[in-house]
Amino acid sequence: MARGTRRVVDDNNPPDEEDLQEINGKLTEEEKARRAELEKLPMQAELKNLEKRWTKKGRGYITEPKDDDDVPEESINWYEKFALCITREYDSQNKFVLKTRLQVNSPSLKKLLKDVIGTFPGLSFLTANITIDSPYRVLYHYRQEFLDELEKISPDSELGRHLPILLRFLEEEFIDTINETNNLNPQGLCSYDTMWTLFRPGIKIFSRLRGQNRAFKLNSYQYTSSQCGDYLALNVDYIDYDGDDFGTRSQTLSVPRFSGAAPVTALNAFPLARHPKALEISKQLIARGKKWEEINAAGQSFMDYKGIAMKTTFPPGRHNIDCRVMIDTATFHRIEADDTFNVTALPLSDAQKAKATLLQNDPDVLSVTNGDKDLLLVDREPLTDEQRLMATPMTRGFAFTDKLFLDFFVDNLTPIEWNTSCFEQLVLPTSQKELVQALVAEHTQRDNGSGKSFDDIVKNKGLGLILVLHGPPGVGKTLTAECVAEFSKRPLYIVSSGDLGTTSSVLDDKLSRILDLASTWKAVLLIDEADVFLERRSLNDMERNSLVSIFLRTLEYYSGILFMTTNRVRTFDDAFKSRIHVPLKYEELPHSSRVTIWRNFLDKIRSSDPASEGGVVVDVDGAGYERLAEAPLNGRQIKNVVRTAKSLAGYRGGKLDVEALLRVVEIQMAFEEELGKAKGDGMEIDGVEK
Repeated sequence: MARGTRRVVDDNNPPDEEDLQEINGKLTEEEKARRAELEKLPMQAELKNLEKRWTKKGRGYITEPKDDDDVPEESINWYEKFALCITREYDSQNKFVLKTRLQVNSPSLKKLLKDVIGTFPGLSFLTANITIDSPYRVLYHYRQEFLDELEKISPDSELGRHLPILLRFLEEEFIDTINETNNLNPQGLCSYDTMWTLFRPGIKIFSRLRGQNRAFKLNSYQYTSSQCGDYLALNVDYIDYDGDDFGTRSQTLSVPRFSGAAPVTALNAFPLARHPKALEISKQLIARGKKWEEINAAGQSFMDYKGIAMKTTFPPGRHNIDCRVMIDTATFHRIEADDTFNVTALPLSDAQKAKATLLQNDPDVLSVTNGDKDLLLVDREPLTDEQRLMATPMTRGFAFTDKLFLDFFVDNLTPIEWNTSCFEQLVLPTSQKELVQALVAEHTQRDNGSGKSFDDIVKNKGLGLILVLHGPPGVGKTLTAECVAEFSKRPLYIVSSGDLGTTSSVLDDKLSRILDLASTWKAVLLIDEADVFLERRSLNDMERNSLVSIFLRTLEYYSGILFMTTNRVRTFDDAFKSRIHVPLKYEELPHSSRVTIWRNFLDKIRSSDPASEGGVVVDVDGAGYERLAEAPLNGRQIKNVVRTAKSLAGYRGGKLDVEALLRVVEIQMAFEEELGKAKGDGMEIDGVEK
């Protein structure tokens, strides 16, 4: 159709009579005839160029591009007459084009877009009216699907006549992009300006973050800039766990501007399908995602960890962790409330929806939830492989050695190898050892719901197991608590007076938090060197009295297993005596016990460092153990001697015999002799005069 000056009123902003007088005017007979002819015709298989302009009163109307503003016309609905229309919308002064839109009018094209695309970020092809703002990248992304569809349909059908119009428009609109990508793609290259063609929303994106391979689902992309320069921003989704639900979280990946052509696989992020080992990477990510799912689905997972962990709370940092950790996102978010996140819960499957519907109508269930249907419990279904592929490689928990809540890498988590026979190596009188084992076993059964509780008159009071271990250093006090944790397969949470603070306000807060965590995880709690909190109260020291009172009150309602070590039982406050279930006194090690300890440590070297694998050869017989045990060393000193002598033997490439051990013992004894002189001068060691 020839360029003319026909106009149509914009239905979204209808004019009044004065506007119509401005828009409409007299038509020539020739224009009237052409107008009448056009209205009789069906929708034309054409792309029609139009403009949106404005009257003097600010009313918008649609018109053909024109050369003469003074020639008015009567209205016509162009969108009913052409399969596609391009409309350039001007500003209110009709001087500048604000935006350009593609209007899809063909019913067959609308159906095709609905079937092939459906929804797209910021667009829906499920509506009656389909308008796409320039640039038309959404259509470019599906250009190949349109070409495939064209080969299937009859050229005489409506779609067969209208689809080529859309394809010709795309070829003209993206001619430079098509030529450049056809040139670079076969070589595995891309340019910054045409890089967007790689990122069709919905595809899987590969990237490496914090040294970890990651897969994401692409939501949208946008060229943008910041103080650091220009970049392509990719909005992506991944799977995470917030302590309550598995669901999706979003983040932005950036691909900075680059010059010339670059390999696709060298980009910060690129389509997973373009990875040279896409299948292998996908299998690895799915396997990691399954492990991540199992760990988090348990709610609490007590595991070993070795590697770097991330601290995101202030001050943030990286920590090298080699200890046992508790994976527990829910408790992390409860304690570290300033560093929480929420996920968008995964949609329920058809089976889950059906069960939820039944539960909603069950009066017994609604009575339990007080009528709150949001609390209905529907069995969680396992994640799909696609969801596991996109799972984060990190999970949240607590490191017991560092006493920090951290983000851990799943690959560095391993199951714990429990040493349930450690009680056999604990050098204690048999009666004491059996008593501890019996009390721990009974308390563990009660915690698991299989034992009967001996409750106090006041409910939930006095349900804990409190043991005080007192005696000189290095005789096995801490080791006893460690063996109890291994025997009961529970975490061991060790704290000292430095962790608790020395003021009443700090102690109250920190002790409550520590006991909260120990109770939540059913941990064996060891308060090392608890003298400052157990010391007898006086009339002159109100701060100490506050410390002791807080300690007494808190322990009264603690229901877990608590060990306290001290060297000053004579200074105990009387109120503590009745709260201690088992006081265990540790004496200086006799000769026979030292023999056993020497044998245990050297046997451990034999089993963990066999000579057949180039390890240290241990050459100590029964007589050698007797000679070694003559030195009055405690267990910790013996361990240090064995460790030092082993390092020396490994350096020299020799064997670890009695003579090598005795040389290190002599050094240790010389040090002890100097300490003995210091004691003779009136100094105290470990708070105990000897």
